[in-house]
Amino acid sequence: MTATIERPNTPQPITSALDPRFAPTLYAHVGQPNSWTLEGYRQRGGYEALKRALAIGPDAVIDEVKKSGLRGRGGAGFATGLKWSFMPLKDGKPHYIICNADESEPGSFKDRYLMSEDPHQLIEGMLIAGFAMRASVGYIYIRGEYVHAAERVWAAIEEARAAGLLGQNVQGSGFDFQLHVHRGAGAYICGEETALMNSLEGLRANPRLKPPFPAAAGLYGLPTTINNVETFCAATQILRYGWEWHAGMGTEKSKGMKLFQISGPVVRPGVYELPLGTTFRELIFDWAGGPLEEIKAIIPGGSSCPMMPYTDKILDTGMDYESVAAAGSMLGTGGVTLIPKADCIVNATWNLVRFYAHESCGKCTPCREGISGWMTRMYEKQVRGHGQPGDVELILDMSDNIGGKSFCALADACLGPVLSSIKLFREEYDALANTGVAMYGARKRWRDE
Repeated sequence: MTATIERPNTPQPITSALDPRFAPTLYAHVGQPNSWTLEGYRQRGGYEALKRALAIGPDAVIDEVKKSGLRGRGGAGFATGLKWSFMPLKDGKPHYIICNADESEPGSFKDRYLMSEDPHQLIEGMLIAGFAMRASVGYIYIRGEYVHAAERVWAAIEEARAAGLLGQNVQGSGFDFQLHVHRGAGAYICGEETALMNSLEGLRANPRLKPPFPAAAGLYGLPTTINNVETFCAATQILRYGWEWHAGMGTEKSKGMKLFQISGPVVRPGVYELPLGTTFRELIFDWAGGPLEEIKAIIPGGSSCPMMPYTDKILDTGMDYESVAAAGSMLGTGGVTLIPKADCIVNATWNLVRFYAHESCGKCTPCREGISGWMTRMYEKQVRGHGQPGDVELILDMSDNIGGKSFCALADACLGPVLSSIKLFREEYDALANTGVAMYGARKRWRDE
C-alpha cells in the first residue's frame, strides 16, 4: 500500500512524511496496469539508469552510490557503496552478484511487491551493480513461498534477455551479464548470506565461518557481493536521478527513502515509502490511520529487533538507524509491528521463539540446544500454566549463555524479543510464573483447567 500522491516531474528533497512534494519512487508503479512488463517499465523511463551507468563507467557508478549515502535495506544498514568497493577489481577471477530475496522474517513483507509488481527495477539495479563490480553473473535467491513473485521475475528476465538487456554485449557496451533465479525451500536461515551461498551451491544451508568474507571468497569460493531487493532497486533510482537527489532526503546519517511495513491492529496495515527519519507517530497515525485498540509495545524493524514501549517518546522517535538504536532497538527491515495491550506478552514472545526454533539450522550448540531446546520448552511451560517462581531468572541465565555465542546471528535474533519483553513487562512474566494465569488474554486451559 502506498500513498496516492501525484509524483512531481523533478524529484525534490523530502523533509517530512507530509511534505506535499513527497512521492514514492521504488513503489511508484506498484499496483498499476502492466507494471511488471518491459513495455510498461520502459514507458516510465526504465533502463535509462543503466544507460547512464554504462556511459559514466564502473568506478563512477560506485562513487555515485557512495556519495548518495545509501545503506543496505536488508537490515544491517551497511554503507552500500563501500560494500561494492570491497570487490577486488583486477584479480582476474569471475565475480558474482547475488540478490537476497529470501524475505521471511515476521513483520517484513516489502520485497515481494517489488518483485511481483516491478521486477525490471530489480533487474536494472542488478545490471548496474554487476557493471560496477565487474561481475558477469547474477543470482536472485527468492523465498520458496513467493511463487508469484518468482514467476514474474523469471518472465521479466526472459523479456530483458530477448531485448538485449541481458547476456552478451549488453546494449553494445561490451559488458556481459547473465541473470538467474534460484528458489529457496522456505528456510529463514538462508537469509544469512553465507547460508544462502551454500544453498545456491546445493549444500546444506548452514552458515560459514567468517573470515573469509564473501567479497574475497563467496559463491564457489569466488568474489561475491550480496544485497537486498530494496537496495538494488534504490541503486536504480540513484543512477537515474543522481546522488544529490538521494542524499537530499532522510537524515544526516540515514539518507534516502525507505519502505516501512506496518502490521498489527491499525486501520491501514501495509507498506509505505517514506523518508528515513519519519517518526513512528507519522507512520502509525498519519499513514496507517491509527491503532484499532490500545497498544503496549512496538517491534520497530522485524521480529528480531528488541521491543520498545508504546510511549509518546517512542512515537516521536525518528525511524532512522541512529535514532532507533539510541532508543534501544534496531531499524532492521523497517517492519513495524504493534502489540495490543490485551495480548499476553509471554504468549506473543513464545510465538516468536517457536519461529526461531523451527528455523534454526541446528549447526551450533547454543542455538540447537539453547533456542530449539531449552528456550522453547521454558516458554511453553509458562504459557501452559506450569511455570514456577524463579523461571524468569532461568530464562535470563539461559540467554546469557546463548547471546553472542552462536555461529550466526539467528540465536541473537531470537533473544531480541525475549530480553526486551522481560525488561519491559517483567510483571506479566512473574504473574504467569507465580500463578499460572496471564495478566492479559488468559485462557481456561492454563494451570487451573
